[in-house]
Amino acid sequence: MKENTYNEWIIKGVIIIILIIIILIGYQKDKINSSIREDKRNFSITDTLSIDQIKLENRNLETISLYREDGEWILNDTLIANPYTINLLLKTIKEMRVKQPVARSALNNVIKNMGIQNTRVDLFVKKKKIKTIYIGGETADQLGTFMMLKDAKEPYIVHIPGFNGYLSSRFSCKENLWREKKIFPDKIKTIWYQITDETKQIKDWKETDFGCLKQVFCEKFIMNTDIKADLKKRSPFMELKWIDIKGEKQVLSCVRKKPVNKEKYKNNKYDQERFYGIKNNTVMLIQYKQFKNFFLNEKLSIDLITQHKKNETKDSF
Repeated sequence: MKENTYNEWIIKGVIIIILIIIILIGYQKDKINSSIREDKRNFSITDTLSIDQIKLENRNLETISLYREDGEWILNDTLIANPYTINLLLKTIKEMRVKQPVARSALNNVIKNMGIQNTRVDLFVKKKKIKTIYIGGETADQLGTFMMLKDAKEPYIVHIPGFNGYLSSRFSCKENLWREKKIFPDKIKTIWYQITDETKQIKDWKETDFGCLKQVFCEKFIMNTDIKADLKKRSPFMELKWIDIKGEKQVLSCVRKKPVNKEKYKNNKYDQERFYGIKNNTVMLIQYKQFKNFFLNEKLSIDLITQHKKNETKDSF
């Protein structure tokens, strides 16, 4: 009798041990699976300061290459990148979080749309790729963005908590949106200028203080090919030239802009607020007020620069 009781306890003990083992194995599997799911939805990178290279490419084969060199970001190997745009991108990568999974009823359509149109973002640390994210379009309420990690099974709706808007525009592959808008470099000593006007002509190049031009920015880059072709036919009203740190001569040619608002400038031949700047075949739109300190420093009349009250034939530029 005692022996039977003893055997029953042994059997019960073995069963309990087996159940415990099964529970532990199940827990470990669940933990592993949970980690896999977490990895496939972990879009953000906390330490964005360690990121030293970013590549973006969309389905139209437009590409953006950004890399950090001596504390400065370089765009497509030759251009200086806009610090504001770079910092906004890094801030987005750091703060974005999964808002919610894509509804099962919409999942197939979202995956199909992302297959047709997406931007691939590769992130590197010490030249080693650490994450690849596919950026899709925005949700219907424009408060989330469809994103998918490489090798993941499905996309998610991603947002930045507290920000009301979508994030896809921050991953643009348009080069002009990434370019530094500062016109003059920091490391030059002297700039020369000359002004040509219909009524007054200064033929000699004059040396000017660079200090008043250090913080001059363009408003935007002009991509319109018709405007570029038209500007090649015009003479600049002002030119500035300098020698960069590589010893190369750089020239900014300033060309007057025809007014878009004909009623506002009906007594003026040219736009009184903006003009075109041309540097290395790049066309920029620049506000006169950016050069205010330069005009004052050189005692140049604003009338000489902008005021022209002659009638003129129509011109859209």
